Amino acid sequence: MKTLQVTTVANTLNAFLLPFAKAFKQQGWQVDAAASNIVQFENIVAEHDNCFDIQFCRNPLKIKQLFKSLKQIRKLLEIQQYDVVHVHTPIAAFLTRIAVIGIKKTKIFYTAHGFHYINTNPVWKNILFYLAEKLAGFKTDHLFVINQDDYQFAKQKQIVPEQAITFIHGIGVNPDGYRFSARDRQIIRAELKLSDNTFMLLQVAELNDNKNHQVVLQALALFKQQNPNSDIRYVIVGEGRSQEYLVRQVNLLNLSSSVIFLGQRSDVPALLSACDALSLSSKREGLPRCMLEAMCMQKPIMASNIRGCNDLLSSGAGILVDHNELQQWAKAIQQLYRDPELRHRMGLVGFQLIEQKYQQDKIVDAVLNVYKREFN
Repeated sequence: MKTLQVTTVANTLNAFLLPFAKAFKQQGWQVDAAASNIVQFENIVAEHDNCFDIQFCRNPLKIKQLFKSLKQIRKLLEIQQYDVVHVHTPIAAFLTRIAVIGIKKTKIFYTAHGFHYINTNPVWKNILFYLAEKLAGFKTDHLFVINQDDYQFAKQKQIVPEQAITFIHGIGVNPDGYRFSARDRQIIRAELKLSDNTFMLLQVAELNDNKNHQVVLQALALFKQQNPNSDIRYVIVGEGRSQEYLVRQVNLLNLSSSVIFLGQRSDVPALLSACDALSLSSKREGLPRCMLEAMCMQKPIMASNIRGCNDLLSSGAGILVDHNELQQWAKAIQQLYRDPELRHRMGLVGFQLIEQKYQQDKIVDAVLNVYKREFN
């Protein structure tokens, strides 16, 4: 079988999809990949037979660049005549499904890593996203969804026929890569000048409006007012266009001694070992990988009560909070700060959930089974 994995940016392939490429190659299949700036990633090149640089544009308003991307992927599909093209991420997924029109041999599989159709959007935006998914659905032979809200949406809106939808538990995580290390905890805390008793709240996310760090900052300021002698640090890992704004917020809220910006880091497992709890304050998610990683480490989580996050925390692995409710966030910080036994119980629940449902091998096998069934 001849397959192609397509994402808008290469980092998605590098971070999440290499185990699938490895499993496909073990079946004796040809596995190619296409994304923007793909050849810069040695791991991707090593795990695929061929890599193609398609200059996908992430801005849906740049029509000229989108049309150029469409022509690039169309030419690739015409030349290669793949059996399966598996698309991920909104822009690449939409353009590739339009580009395949008229190429009869190729089947299109689509993993939706979180539909952009959400209740908090303006009505016009949801109509636009629905129409885009419905249109592209006509060229989708199989749809994978990674959380229960998206599964219900896909069925109710009939994005594709129900028998062509498979619910999988995210893209999976390998627990062996996320084991607690007392040594890492000691090293990271020494680097950050934190005592072993300091409560470290970690957030690993791009600094943008969707990740909504500002509500945690405001909640932390409220918590500090109510608990002036508390020993707590909010450690933010990531980069993005909101960084300057967030730094200003820290200064305005008098939190400079309580917040640490670390920028981009490659040692997330060590940072998870060092922390006491994870925070994720997003307005929109699919199924957050950072939460899966924290659950492997038996860390409690406070997160927005949105799709994906509620899949992971509704059984007791953490605290779900309305994403824009300041008082709820402050209360969640207080609960986790004051109650080590609660943190321990939540961590155990999360780890058990990983073992039952979210291990990477199980997800890869589920996807492989669909491929084999479609080409039996």
